[in-house]
Amino acid sequence: MTNRSDCTILVADDEEGMRLGLEKALSLEGYRVLTAATGAEARAISRRERVTCAFVDLRLPDVGGIELVSSLRARDASVVVITAYATVDTAVTAMKLGAADYIQKPFDNQDIVEMADRLCLGSTEAVLPGAGAPSGELVVESEPMREIVATLAKVKDSDIPILLQGESGTGKEMLASMIHRQGVRRERPFVAINCAAIPADLLESELFGHEKGAFTGAQATRVGKFEAAGEGTIFLDEIGDMSPHLQTKLLRALEERSFEPVGATRSVSLRARILASTNCDLQQLIREKRFRLDLYYRLKGVSVTIPPLRERRDDIEPLVACFLARYRARYQKPAVEISREAIRYLRSYSWPGNVRELKNAVESAVLLSEGDRSLLPQDFLLEGSTEGNVPELWRQEKEGIIEVLGRTGFNRSHAAQSLGMSRRTLYTKMKKYGIQ
Repeated sequence: MTNRSDCTILVADDEEGMRLGLEKALSLEGYRVLTAATGAEARAISRRERVTCAFVDLRLPDVGGIELVSSLRARDASVVVITAYATVDTAVTAMKLGAADYIQKPFDNQDIVEMADRLCLGSTEAVLPGAGAPSGELVVESEPMREIVATLAKVKDSDIPILLQGESGTGKEMLASMIHRQGVRRERPFVAINCAAIPADLLESELFGHEKGAFTGAQATRVGKFEAAGEGTIFLDEIGDMSPHLQTKLLRALEERSFEPVGATRSVSLRARILASTNCDLQQLIREKRFRLDLYYRLKGVSVTIPPLRERRDDIEPLVACFLARYRARYQKPAVEISREAIRYLRSYSWPGNVRELKNAVESAVLLSEGDRSLLPQDFLLEGSTEGNVPELWRQEKEGIIEVLGRTGFNRSHAAQSLGMSRRTLYTKMKKYGIQ
């Protein structure tokens, strides 16, 4: 199993603050990080070091980002391009040259960490269980989740497609990973792709691959996700956002169990098992002629709908325990606990963001906690809870931060000093309260 400490990440950006910020964020997660202020420095590092992943600004002073992407890809590094400008076309060009992803400034450092995990660790670093009982973020204390896991256990070793439906943040990708890791394909690749996160003109190439010269910028043949998955599992996340053109090509691939890469005349066998998920109402999309009925039935070999967290409150406390253990270790606060009052408060909240929102709430509360004590309801500050005084505390702190930021001209260093907190704590609170 690949560990973070085994991976070297290169950050190439001419802004010192950006370099240091990314270096710190990734180093805290256990990665070895090297930085470069110019393209020449980045190339020199890539020649003497085996770089696993690189985050590259497109506007370096001495070399174009596109040129550096090609250089790093030639040395088998996964590349994410960073841009502070509305240069999506340039980022798309970089991806056609082999960049794995792109991100536009400003961004959250946690997004960078998640990208690094995906590109450096792949599926081998998943926290889900193997053939044993579910654990980690996949909690099955509630009766609805027990029934879902029991249903999926019956089909984990088959080739039948599975469609996972439910709101965002309910754990669809967790379930997909569990199906793969507990099934007969566990030794094969698990390849996940978010159909909503990739521009439509890139998604076809990402899924099916392309031949050299298939389009402007296609300087080399690229293997698509379907081919890379081999006899493993393909997980098509947010399938409801796929364009009609790609729906047609996907349907044909599923029916014929083969496909043609973009610009190719050869056929490639489709051997992977297909899992798909959506937070959309596919029946409504079908009525609106935005999703193919025949593709829906192809994907819906077995279909399960994951209930939102508000409908399975028995899962909240064990999830909190899971996240608390994780973030106590990450932020070196081993004595932090959660009071029974806080648990009642968390159970009373509606959780519109589901498990993902709960995870972020626990992380923020642990990070901002002072000393060794039990976390109280006001440490979570979840607007709309039935715990009487908490929304008022939330409102007062948010207004106080906004007032100080305005007084300091949004100089966050000065604002943090005035508020008696670190810049990191201020950034976290600004993110929590949606202060731009």
